[in-house]
Amino acid sequence: MAFLARAASAVAPKQMEIDYSHHYRKWHNDTPEHIQEVANYYHRILGPHLPEDKAGPVLDVGCGMGFALIALKQLGFQNVAGIDSNAGQAAYCQSKGLDVTLCSDSAGFLRNCSGRYQLVLALDLLEHIPVEHQIEFATAIATALKSGGILIGTTPNANSSLAARWRYLDWTHQTGFTEHSMDFLLHNAGFAEVKVMEVEYCTRPGLWWLPVTGSGRHWWAFRFFRMWRRLEMMAELGPGQGRRVPLSPNLLVVARKKQADASDHEPDGG
Repeated sequence: MAFLARAASAVAPKQMEIDYSHHYRKWHNDTPEHIQEVANYYHRILGPHLPEDKAGPVLDVGCGMGFALIALKQLGFQNVAGIDSNAGQAAYCQSKGLDVTLCSDSAGFLRNCSGRYQLVLALDLLEHIPVEHQIEFATAIATALKSGGILIGTTPNANSSLAARWRYLDWTHQTGFTEHSMDFLLHNAGFAEVKVMEVEYCTRPGLWWLPVTGSGRHWWAFRFFRMWRRLEMMAELGPGQGRRVPLSPNLLVVARKKQADASDHEPDGG
């Protein structure tokens, strides 16, 4: 399922008004069933990486229709907010009772919130930022995080067999990422402990061993063609490197802001 389509914040020139909701509506609707389905997806991919403190402030940058915010609230997080550059999507979130602000300058917003958040989400966002502004934007995210705060992001995977489709599916996409280019970006933006991993849309069904079911046939077809893609990577890059390349349609990145060095502060005393 295509959960990748989210509103990018502050990526189009200010004088250019585009109707991003025209793209978004192709993938999402506001039925309770769909909202819960997407929320469950975020439960699955975000859950293992969320901070233990559920009272700490959380910001979703480019929050779209607020599905991740809904998921976090369902998981017990008490202080969650979002920003989005699209008026329609910000209004939709507000109609659902979500704390979402319409924001035309996300980087400026983040810089003005220095050290405020324990967690920032950038889900399907960084690929919308022009390459020449990506380090600046990621640095603004780091600025908004507390020392040791966490960034969780997703982005289309340039290693995937669907890389060209994911790159050009959305007219506002500016680039694609591999695990190495994402690590490079976040390292240069002030993050440490950068982990880039696969995040799958296709998951093993309960009756995966029974190929006569629709979900079983899908699972076996997925595993068969993914195996050939893995073999291709090993043949091209060598077994060592080829085994490690993430092949999922999207990448999940979890990064921690560098801890403040105590030596950077003036000692107490007279």
